[in-house]
Amino acid sequence: MKQIIHSKFKSMKKEPLFVALSNQKGGVGKSTFTVLLASYFHYLKGYNVLVVDCDYPQHSISTMRNWEVGNIEKNVHLQNQLVEQFGASGRKAYSILNSTPEEARETAGRFLEKSELDYDLVLFDLPGTVNVPGVFQSVINMDYVFTPITQERMAMRSSMSFVLAIREYMHWHKDVPLRGIHMFWNRMDKRVSKDLYNGYTEIFRSLKLPVLETVIPSAERYKKDSGMKGPLFRSTLFPPSSSAMKGSSLDLLAAEIETILKLQ
Repeated sequence: MKQIIHSKFKSMKKEPLFVALSNQKGGVGKSTFTVLLASYFHYLKGYNVLVVDCDYPQHSISTMRNWEVGNIEKNVHLQNQLVEQFGASGRKAYSILNSTPEEARETAGRFLEKSELDYDLVLFDLPGTVNVPGVFQSVINMDYVFTPITQERMAMRSSMSFVLAIREYMHWHKDVPLRGIHMFWNRMDKRVSKDLYNGYTEIFRSLKLPVLETVIPSAERYKKDSGMKGPLFRSTLFPPSSSAMKGSSLDLLAAEIETILKLQ
């Protein structure tokens, strides 16, 4: 496979970190955590965040933003909440760009070169298969990759193959931009036997595969977008509410990622 390493964008005042949520197995939470982490870092932590939706052709995050805007236009309560949020923080909604995986880095670069803002973080949502043209190339051209994994055996095997392939490539190509790939447990069901979890943990240790300490529980809130009623959690326009965040471990995950990225 031809190696393509992208150069830095010289005209930018500040070099943001390029971070992807990626796994060759679909349905493990890549898009969900792209949105949650973007909103957490942008609205609650005050970082300037850009999202690049590469999940071509459905572009689920862009579709979600459009759906939310439509909801707000029909809901006075959400309109007032959005006004209050802007008044309190002065932060506008983060931009969401659509791109193919092949053009991911270039799409972000063109936007950043024209922007007057200094961005801290660019989050990429990549398709759930490395067979899509440009996915592997985009992965190795990130600064960091975070890979959600689940307890399902087939998903786990696929995830491990993906991470091992990326790590092997990094070993033989020292000049790639990618600095690290980290897995994290998602949808951990406490009712399921811990034997599988413990078994894979031992395998990860033996293979020296980095896994975040934070474990995301299986929770209904992770499956729902912001609606007309109830506490806000997964939204591109609002931060996760404090009540919805309780017990979600999202704040712990964000803090651990923040430390790895050295954003503080």
